[in-house]
Amino acid sequence: MTGWQKLGVWIANNPAIIIAAALLLTIGSIHYAQKVESQGMTTESMVEKDSLLYQIFSHLYEENFGTDTIVILMEADDVAQEEALRAGLRLSDHIKQVHNVISVQSLADLVADMEFKSRGIREIPSQTRIDEILSTASPYQLSSVMADRSHARMIVGMPTTLNDAQRNELLSETDEAIKYAKFPPDYGMTITGDPAFQAAIVEEMNKSNGKVFALAALLMVFALLLVFRHVRWSLLPIPIVLLGIIWTFGAMGLLHIPMTMVSFAAFPVLIGIGIDYAIQFHNRMHEESTGGLGPFDAAVNTVNNVALPVIIALLVTEAGFLSLLSSPVPMIKDFGRTCIIGLVMCYLSALFVNMTVLYAAEKRWPRSKGGKDVGADTSSIGSHLEKTATIVVQRWRAVLVVALALGLIGNFTDTMVQVDADQKNFIPQDLPPLVNLDHMKSIFGGTDSIKYIVQAEDITNPEILKWMDDFAGYMIRSRDSVVSATSIATYIKEANGGEIPEDPDRVRLIVSALPLAIQRTYLSGHNTANIDVNIGNSQTTLGTEGIARLVVELEKDMAWMTPPPDVFVVDTGDIVLNNSVKSALAEGRLEMTILGLIFIFMLLLIIYRDMVKALLVVLPMLVVIGWMGLVMYYGGLKYTPLTATLGALVLGVGSEYAILMMERFYEELKNAGNPHEAMKITVNRIGSALLASGMTVFCGFAALVASPFNIISNFGLVTVLSVVFALLTTFTVLVVLMIRAEIRREATTGARRKRHNKRNSAVG
Repeated sequence: MTGWQKLGVWIANNPAIIIAAALLLTIGSIHYAQKVESQGMTTESMVEKDSLLYQIFSHLYEENFGTDTIVILMEADDVAQEEALRAGLRLSDHIKQVHNVISVQSLADLVADMEFKSRGIREIPSQTRIDEILSTASPYQLSSVMADRSHARMIVGMPTTLNDAQRNELLSETDEAIKYAKFPPDYGMTITGDPAFQAAIVEEMNKSNGKVFALAALLMVFALLLVFRHVRWSLLPIPIVLLGIIWTFGAMGLLHIPMTMVSFAAFPVLIGIGIDYAIQFHNRMHEESTGGLGPFDAAVNTVNNVALPVIIALLVTEAGFLSLLSSPVPMIKDFGRTCIIGLVMCYLSALFVNMTVLYAAEKRWPRSKGGKDVGADTSSIGSHLEKTATIVVQRWRAVLVVALALGLIGNFTDTMVQVDADQKNFIPQDLPPLVNLDHMKSIFGGTDSIKYIVQAEDITNPEILKWMDDFAGYMIRSRDSVVSATSIATYIKEANGGEIPEDPDRVRLIVSALPLAIQRTYLSGHNTANIDVNIGNSQTTLGTEGIARLVVELEKDMAWMTPPPDVFVVDTGDIVLNNSVKSALAEGRLEMTILGLIFIFMLLLIIYRDMVKALLVVLPMLVVIGWMGLVMYYGGLKYTPLTATLGALVLGVGSEYAILMMERFYEELKNAGNPHEAMKITVNRIGSALLASGMTVFCGFAALVASPFNIISNFGLVTVLSVVFALLTTFTVLVVLMIRAEIRREATTGARRKRHNKRNSAVG
């Protein structure tokens, strides 16, 4: 008795242990699933924490200058009326007392502070005095809080280190504070800014995820009823794979893997691949049972014949997803980790729980022994697939020429597909916080910016300040995309009548008199400063490629206008990070695919010790990857952090179909002896199961197309096509390659046998 047969006997004899273990694992998983953190497109999800890029952004920029800002947009006929400013000051003073608020800038604060300087009383004066103050206020300070007499804003600064719960609490407190301030009835108040935007993304993602899962389940029920109806209990694979999904959620909570827009997309992948494991066991159990075996022998034979091929498919699929761990983008690594863990969970559910339920059901409701069993007919789908495969084999030259030609062209065009790393393009464009954010930008101008961190022994050195001012002026003059470039030198120059003082003591005196909000924004201690280069709405107007070129051109400007000796300058900020992510996706995508192919090929060589079998699996996948390149290029699609996983996904899904088909082919070849006959039996018997699996994957990913998030819906569309192509190559290219490989092997073996016999005859 083989080890797999012994496992089958153990599964059949120990249902209570298996169900109890599954129940305990499920309870534990539900507990840990509560700890899975939903995460938007944060810096940590885009850039590795130990990378130089992240270190500069986190330690030089965020720790010294980084603040997240809640923006309260105020709209009225006259935002500078006395009653409204009094309400604004009440609101500002209230918010300043809220925990985690580090700064507040507003029109009311500007007026009250200037009144304090002139009269020693911090209050909102008469309307005449308000108008006088506004006419003499600094243009830099005024423009940041008031666009015109109809539009003003309050900017609430908070640390970038706050978690989602703390941000949401602050947003809620801000909303309550607005009600407390009692603005005039005609005063429109809108809370916007990045924290509100990110909170809305997480909320919308949580709402849409449930709907997508429900739609996927309904579509999979339809798929199984359509193509898997020849077996009894045809819907059983769905609860089996969902059990594996629950265990995966638990593992994510235990291992602190966050739920992002990218890692969420791993679950349709797991459903699609995991359900195939359940279908393969289910289909073979049906085949053994209708062949005349009792429930016990059918269960043992099923485990003996299916467990190993499926675990080989699992290992090879894992090898494809293992390549994702080489990505420099953390959210892609999280996607890979989720897939790797989830596939193991789905396999365990399919092998132990699925087989236990099937065995118990066969015992409880035995098949009729004389009459015709409902599920005993050979699948008509299998018969049609057998006829199709026969035609394909007859026209094998044309099939290979067309498939390989399209694959080669596609692999070339794939290098020309553009990459999009701008998170604003990934979300619903009608999401209210995004609409509000765009509305605020249309009034005050775009807020896209590149930060330049300047470090020196003493930033207040007049020579360094003059260089900062000259560099800022040069960027504004030479680059149309640069709207403004503001630094501590800007405010020092303004306070000194338009000139940088020559006396360092005078510089320090001016700095000490500047508002704390300005000091915090542009100066940290005496040795670190920030130049804020505002590029308006360039991310929208220039696009990803244009932004990449702009970043390079600005770096050339810095090289042209070199800073004074011993001064260190580096660019950073969200735009620089996004540009780096785009480059990582463009370069890493091909590397991940090649690495996945190498992993799979080497693993197949180790498992089979047969070059032909290894190539039989890998070659169809290369064809599919090429076909998808054609679709991406001519369909006008772009690679995102999610579709960048496409190569690994094709390798994972496609290699599974190829391995299961190949394993069954060689099993039947031992019995039939003839490759053509073995192929017909294989396609007839396993074809409907593979098609059922493909249809469920198709339906699972088709549900993603309904997601309001563009990044997920595009991924669903692309993956649906890749599944279709993987199935198509399995029943065409793979079938042809298997037949031709075995015919060639037989011919080679026959020629060797003839030469051997001829030598023996000569010797005799």
